[in-house]
Amino acid sequence: MVDRPDSRPVGVCVWGGSREVAQAIWKVKATRSPAELERFLSKLRLYLIVKQDRTTDWLLDSFPSLFVMLSEKNYMGMFWNMRGADPKLADLAWTNAHIRQGHGPLGAAYPRSGWDPKYPGQQEGDTTSFLHLVSAVRGLNDPEKPDQAGWGGRFVRKDPSRSHWFDDPAGTQAVSRWRPEVQADFAPRAVWMLP
Repeated sequence: MVDRPDSRPVGVCVWGGSREVAQAIWKVKATRSPAELERFLSKLRLYLIVKQDRTTDWLLDSFPSLFVMLSEKNYMGMFWNMRGADPKLADLAWTNAHIRQGHGPLGAAYPRSGWDPKYPGQQEGDTTSFLHLVSAVRGLNDPEKPDQAGWGGRFVRKDPSRSHWFDDPAGTQAVSRWRPEVQADFAPRAVWMLP
């Protein structure tokens, strides 16, 4: 997709580690000219959820021009029970009423909890990478400007010589503050799951 004759950037939501993206960039670096590598990198827009493997550090250290947003804490603003968030907007009762029950087989398959079954309710942490793009479609933010607030959080650029963006100091509040709008968007979409 990056090699297609299309000038638009390619957003890549990275959940579970950046090794596949790193492998693709490594291959381009090994098989193409420096100019071709830079053209390839210039089209990528990576939104990574946590450094889940060592390839994230390799990407950050090796490619200062690579557009990377790294969320190491902000993404947790999507957890229903995160401090500062209104838990009634994503607890198990909300999830059952708006997603899991009466919304067909796909809704019924929606999990009761995230990674820890002791805490039932939405744990949509990785989703912030996608929500960054959804809120942009809604006109809230420009995905090319991570310092703008949006459903996927807000980021700061620590070094102006690098295209790397990191969690805003507001932490989880950069995401949880948008929960009412996100849930108001999510609930009607669940109706689409009905046969």
